[in-house]
Amino acid sequence: MGKRYLIVLDDMWDCMAWDDLRLSFPDVGNRSRIVVTTRLEKVGKHVMHHIDPYYLPFLTTEESCQLLQRKVFQQEDCPPGLEDTSQAVAEICKGLPLVVVLVAGIIKKRKVEESWWNEVKDALFDYLDHESEEYTCLLYMGMFSEDAIIPVSKLISLWIAEDLVENIESAEDYLMDLISSNMVMVSKREYNGKVKYCQVHDVVFHFCLVKSREEKFMLAVKGLFQPLVWKGSRVSFSFSEEHSKTQKHFQQHLRSLITTNRGKSNDGIHFCQISELRLLKVLDLSSHSVHILSSATFKPLYHLKYLAVFADEFYFHPESHLLHLETLIVKHDWIPIVLLPTSFWEMEKLRHVEIYNAKFDEQGMFEGSSKLENLRILRNDRFPTKEVGRVNVLLKRYPNLHQLHIGFWGIVDSREPFCPKLENLMQLQVLRLFFQWSIIVSGLQLPSNIKKLILLGTDIESAISFIVGLPRLEYLKIEYVDFTENEPCSLSWFLRHITLHKLKFLKLVNLDISRWDTSEESFPLFETLVVKRCDNLEEIPLSFADIPTLKQIKLIYYKNESLKASVVKIKENVEENEGNDRRDLITIKQKYRQSILRLAKIHASSKFVLIDQLFNIDELHAEDELYLPDP
Repeated sequence: MGKRYLIVLDDMWDCMAWDDLRLSFPDVGNRSRIVVTTRLEKVGKHVMHHIDPYYLPFLTTEESCQLLQRKVFQQEDCPPGLEDTSQAVAEICKGLPLVVVLVAGIIKKRKVEESWWNEVKDALFDYLDHESEEYTCLLYMGMFSEDAIIPVSKLISLWIAEDLVENIESAEDYLMDLISSNMVMVSKREYNGKVKYCQVHDVVFHFCLVKSREEKFMLAVKGLFQPLVWKGSRVSFSFSEEHSKTQKHFQQHLRSLITTNRGKSNDGIHFCQISELRLLKVLDLSSHSVHILSSATFKPLYHLKYLAVFADEFYFHPESHLLHLETLIVKHDWIPIVLLPTSFWEMEKLRHVEIYNAKFDEQGMFEGSSKLENLRILRNDRFPTKEVGRVNVLLKRYPNLHQLHIGFWGIVDSREPFCPKLENLMQLQVLRLFFQWSIIVSGLQLPSNIKKLILLGTDIESAISFIVGLPRLEYLKIEYVDFTENEPCSLSWFLRHITLHKLKFLKLVNLDISRWDTSEESFPLFETLVVKRCDNLEEIPLSFADIPTLKQIKLIYYKNESLKASVVKIKENVEENEGNDRRDLITIKQKYRQSILRLAKIHASSKFVLIDQLFNIDELHAEDELYLPDP
């Protein structure tokens, strides 16, 4: 008491420990400090007081090697004969200090034996509780390909279908436990901080493969498969021509089958085998494209809960037989119409549906009063604008939707009002509304619970009228909207007299505007602005400097230098007004010319281009198209 102190609490695992200790450290305003280190994110958030947790960056390979040698050899120098080996082991650790220390602790028992250095990684994760749900969920990560960036929504659906977890809430808790323990890494977060994509460190991935095989949990196969050898219940598999020729059958006790290869097959080669797997709960063929496929193929799979396919043409059988299905995903390369029969309404357990360009049987559309009460997510439905009346009938059958992605194509008859009736979807929180041609949406009312809204192709002035009526709106993306003025050089967007009280994230994509007039009073809680491919926009309003909650302005593929200059000026004003430097306030991505030249250079030297060589991975997600010039 009365003295200034510095306390370091290293590697804290329990929030209660902090609660017990904190009363022993008085705060009398004399600039004393407490530093807490932890591997658990929840502990960091519980402890934080004056500042947010600081997330350590990954080590470089050189730093990893230095740490490894220091831990193994202590005060001694690394023998010259082990320099290259220690460098190779350090690279495997991928910059994770925890992995480096674990590896060093095992290696130093026989530190001068080079062969021992190459055997240690199999023992890295033996401390895990093999009976826990988290461990089981972690092993399931091996079902995906190495370095796969996994959508969290897909991962949770698979866990539930496999009965590894009871519900979405439990699945999210287990995932966060794995993330906070550094077993699973976050690839991308939502605007509100929730995890959107995740992946596993390659060391952890190989551990999952080894342990899964040892414990008969799962088998990952590349190339030729010997099905009769495997006695477990899960297979992650890359189909090959060799397998097609062998005509060997899978074991009928399989519960889960996921393909990970990219390719195309002739019709009917494998599906005669798959239809024999009567106990299957999970079948994901979405990475393997076929020409023609029918739901009748899966008729024997009575227990199926998760089905994802990729087919040029997909047909639903008139009779319903997938009565336990919870997730249904139908992907394809082009735009055929997927006709859904009346029996679709009998699949009462459906929770997540993605079918591009679905069309319902006209006779059965109005028959009966069946509703899909459990349906929470409906994505990629497209309808002709002239069928808006039928769409309204359909929406009444999805009363509990949380997410809806819906699109309309065709020109609207100006004599008839175009107004999809969405206001009755009272639980709707995410809406993506797409129009092929710019449409004036008159009288549209949206549910007040919507937090995330994505608009593509609508008239902006008619859209503003229903945007301002969303009191809980936090995320707004506007793309390819139309404006009433004719000349691009004079187009303006006025939001000065509109207040979006809860809005935190605004993304403007491909808008043909040159000026933007708004006030800081329009965005009282605003945090992030993203401007992408708005070629004619000259500047960001200087009033953004007066928004106290602003965290970031991101420019992606801009043309005008004046746009960049305006953002720099906003940053300078923030520093001048607040007396500090928000280092992450500005993110400038490549200009068009730079990105195209880089792309051309890569194409000149190789036929194949990895996407992450061209663009930052946070640009690649379901809401964005990727525009690439021809090679």
